[in-house]
Amino acid sequence: MTNKPSRKRLLRQYTHLALQVLLDIALINLSFLAAMYLRYEKVVPASIMMRYTNIWPVLTLFCLGGLLLTKTYKCLWRFANSWDVLRILVGTLLGVGATYVFAILVTAWQRTNTMIPYFTYVSRLIGNSVRIMPNNFLHGKVIYGIAFLIMFLLMTGQRFGIQFVGQLKVRSRAVRKDRTRRVMVVGAGWAGAAVIRELIARGFREGLPVVAVDDDPAKAGTRIMGIPIEFGLENIPRYVEKHQVVDIVIAIPSASNARMREIMQLCAGTGCKLRMVSAMQDVTGGAYKVSPLRDVNIADLLCREEVRLDIRSISEYLSGKTILVTGGGGSIGSELCRQIAQFSPGHLVAFDIYENNAYELQQEMKAKYGDKLNMSILIGSVRDTERLDQVMQAVKPQVVFHAAAHKHVPLMEESPAEAVKNNIFGTLNLALAADRHGVDRMVILSTDKAVNPTNVMGATKRVCELIIQYMARRSKTRFMAVRFGNVLGSNGSVIPLFKKQISMGGPVTVTHPDMKRYFMTIPEASQLVLQAGAIGESGSIFVLDMGTQVKIVDLARNLIQLAGFKPDEEIKIDYCGLRAGEKLYEELAMNEEAESLHTTCHDKIMVLDPVAMDEALFLDQLESLKKEAQRKEGDVYPLLKALVPTFIQKNTS
Repeated sequence: MTNKPSRKRLLRQYTHLALQVLLDIALINLSFLAAMYLRYEKVVPASIMMRYTNIWPVLTLFCLGGLLLTKTYKCLWRFANSWDVLRILVGTLLGVGATYVFAILVTAWQRTNTMIPYFTYVSRLIGNSVRIMPNNFLHGKVIYGIAFLIMFLLMTGQRFGIQFVGQLKVRSRAVRKDRTRRVMVVGAGWAGAAVIRELIARGFREGLPVVAVDDDPAKAGTRIMGIPIEFGLENIPRYVEKHQVVDIVIAIPSASNARMREIMQLCAGTGCKLRMVSAMQDVTGGAYKVSPLRDVNIADLLCREEVRLDIRSISEYLSGKTILVTGGGGSIGSELCRQIAQFSPGHLVAFDIYENNAYELQQEMKAKYGDKLNMSILIGSVRDTERLDQVMQAVKPQVVFHAAAHKHVPLMEESPAEAVKNNIFGTLNLALAADRHGVDRMVILSTDKAVNPTNVMGATKRVCELIIQYMARRSKTRFMAVRFGNVLGSNGSVIPLFKKQISMGGPVTVTHPDMKRYFMTIPEASQLVLQAGAIGESGSIFVLDMGTQVKIVDLARNLIQLAGFKPDEEIKIDYCGLRAGEKLYEELAMNEEAESLHTTCHDKIMVLDPVAMDEALFLDQLESLKKEAQRKEGDVYPLLKALVPTFIQKNTS
């Protein structure tokens, strides 16, 4: 259904347009009168005045025509910029210039009597009317030139004057009724100016800009649209107090990641709500438009470098292919589906045991792609060999991404056999099915917890890596694993827990003040998994560059500050001690792997060479582990230790 403007709204719009045209007519003629008044030094001859009264229709029509030609009446002056001023400049110049040329031509034709008889009367009438200039040709130019300047200034001033008065009313009303929040804009460049303009144009409903801060000393003491500019980003806390700022908008999209991290952490320490401009667009030759403001999140504070993908290599193995994603409804699995969809797969299949998340993903993809994406949602478990064969036979996938797993460390310590059955033997079932059904490549998602594991989840993931390397030796399918760290905001991660605790007023519980973890964003991890699948050789274990480890307590403090609270004062942080299976820090590679870790063609992906293994012993150990996991009171720890010698069981409580 098309939304048409109401009759009342159209009437109001046309009334405003008519009033503006009438006002412009008055300003056009007032400008010419003022020009003659200035030219003749306050005494305008009666003959000149009489001729002017005859020429005003010609002048008015030409000037209005110039304004229409430059689309001046289509401008929304609430959002006016230098280009709209240029429209008035060109429009009035065209109008006055056309009138001047018209006066010269008609006067010349009337003098030489070259007009055809039909136009003789009109020629004499107009010729007498337009000869308002004296015999000195230069004096005529002066009148028209002065008229043009006055006309341009009056029209521009009138429009911006109305805009200014309207903004002043809205601003005073907002301040008087305390309807808005006082905003500091960090950055006084194009992005900062665009933010201030947007806040003003929206009637201060999204914030009242009171100060801008910049590191450029040349801007100190100046103003942007009436907003004062203070110098020195390091002085932001002082300026927040000085100007009673409540919200901060960071408008420096060109800043480096390191610098942006410093600015965000400095702003977060003020207790203000943080928003930011993530990008800005050059609309038309210098007119800038900012992206919608969004809240700063914890991923912004980490300031991860943007992942650069080799689109061609990824497209070659995904476009037009049938792709199966196990655990497709989970945090990583669903993001993999979103990323894969951009490469136009022939058939995208999300396979998951939990139907609610899978259903939500299906609805999301339908809303975004409609019939353009061939996507199926299939329910089942990787533990069920028969179901896997049914799915493989039905969809015939060419690429499989294995994201289905039990990953919550403390819960898996309580149910170790379930972790073994789902993570290890679910992976083995899927790998064998991929081999039987001729899948081209299979990529499993591993974790840095697989390195020198101290918990069941990490140990099971290390066995999964060994399964991949075992299968790579005996199958035509290309098997590979991707090892990465904690994913920000994923289901069961620390971020949602901290946010919930903050919303309840605290305290925020941290296990240990020195605990560190690697962190990645969900899109970053998913994109690098896709990239690894494009460049990997069978049996490869890829290690993603996750930057430096981040202290969990620093993460908690940043989240508290982003929520507008002061850590340890308004929201307490409690230390509850290491949980079962946890360690203070993670590692990217085991000691015996370190020498084989080398770079790839992608700067954020490293690869480990396959390890030597006794395949017969490995299969025997797997079989023993499977039987033990199926026993009612089986103890899987000794068998996991046999498979993963670096596994150190820690049951710290």
